[in-house]
Amino acid sequence: MYPIHFYKDRNGHEPVREYIETLSINSSKDSRIKLHKIQDYLTMLKNRGTMIGEPFIKHLEGEIWELRPLRDRILFAAWLDDGFILLHHFVKKTQKTPRRELMKAQKALDDIRKRGL
Repeated sequence: MYPIHFYKDRNGHEPVREYIETLSINSSKDSRIKLHKIQDYLTMLKNRGTMIGEPFIKHLEGEIWELRPLRDRILFAAWLDDGFILLHHFVKKTQKTPRRELMKAQKALDDIRKRGL
């Protein structure tokens, strides 16, 4: 088992957790489908780590990986306790992962390191 952690910024916001909570509050069918798919993928990541491979996850660059439920993308990195930290989420609209999305995840990872978490 690999523990899953959520990145928390300096203001106490946890972007990925907040996104998941928003899906759970929304009563639309699309939101429920997304929520269940994300929960399934997180369970696979928790149980098998990066061994689940594509199409569920993909290594992007450096320490950044992406979890790939439907069109949602959750960028994450391996963390200290042999677990994972969920850094950033977005909905993929292009074939290639936008550089700005990758940079947001890297910035979150850098922030964690600077704060010594």
